[in-house]
Amino acid sequence: MKIYLHKDDSRHGPFTIGELNERVGTGEFSPGDFACHDGKNWVRVDEVPGYSPVAGTKGRPGEELSAPSSLSHPGRKEPKAHQLVFHGTGSEFFGIWITNTFLTLCTLGIYSAWAKVRQINYFYGNTLLDGSSFSFVANPISILKGRLIALVFFGFYLYFQTVDPLISIWIMLAVLPFVPLLVVRSMRFRMQNTEFRGLRFNFSGSVGKSYGVYLGGLILSYITAGILFPWWECQKKQFLLGNLKYGSANFRSFPQVGAFYKCAGICLLASIGGFVLLMVVVMGVGAIFSMGSGAGSDIIPLVLGLLFYLFIGVMAAYWYTFTTNHVVEATSLPSVAFQSRMRTGEVLGLWVTNILLLVITIGLATP
Repeated sequence: MKIYLHKDDSRHGPFTIGELNERVGTGEFSPGDFACHDGKNWVRVDEVPGYSPVAGTKGRPGEELSAPSSLSHPGRKEPKAHQLVFHGTGSEFFGIWITNTFLTLCTLGIYSAWAKVRQINYFYGNTLLDGSSFSFVANPISILKGRLIALVFFGFYLYFQTVDPLISIWIMLAVLPFVPLLVVRSMRFRMQNTEFRGLRFNFSGSVGKSYGVYLGGLILSYITAGILFPWWECQKKQFLLGNLKYGSANFRSFPQVGAFYKCAGICLLASIGGFVLLMVVVMGVGAIFSMGSGAGSDIIPLVLGLLFYLFIGVMAAYWYTFTTNHVVEATSLPSVAFQSRMRTGEVLGLWVTNILLLVITIGLATP
């Protein structure tokens, strides 16, 4: 049995169960540290099968002498912060991904439902909150049924697209009104099959409310030429997060519409400034090449195109990080608050790196 341990934001191992007991006995690791054995979910060291405390086992220096804060301040509970920790690795997930892809192709897509459950469970099982991991307990058969229904509609769409494109357009328009219903069904299925510490999540949003938010918001945003788009985005986030449940506890979410308009205003002003700057660069570079031989002018459109898409990426990353941070911090459970500290530069760097890896590896870096 190979055992890995997590301590001080680092992974240690692999160890055998004997080495684990020995290192805990010397105080190098604590029974309260987290361990993972044979690719399973992370648990406390003292919950690992075969763990046997050695006489004289001790934790970290000073651990036995520290008193809980509730004892230092009778009647008062100090707030505790717990960070989500992810222990998955690209190499581990690549093995799962390549196996899922192979089996899906061999079964003409039937295995894709089981692949989805396996993939989600990998991410859930490697995500720790206060020492406990999440789990996904969905029945793949239910996912397969939904995908078969979607496949039938998609098949009709492709068929009529070649026979009569007008009918294919009507098929898409006929499906559109069902989107709010699908949102509720999808969220409810996902949450009811997500488990943490023996309790399952749920989604209590109604179909009627979903139609008002998604279909009504779409129509209003279209009628107002996008002026109500930030308001619509805020309403969608509040609907999705404000109707979540964990056990019998209800989530509360109150994002501010003003924050979305503030973000949209910054993006709009930055876009105008970026467009003006781009035009100045185009005219300046054009003037320089017009005075010369024109050599190298063919690369100008490529460079300008890359700059344009990079700017769009910056705006998208800013919108994503700003709105996500705001919505997360505007959401709470009874006696539980949430924080998000994502940064635009980090998100943009992640996106760019992922795109480059996909191009270089011809898609093999997808995991």
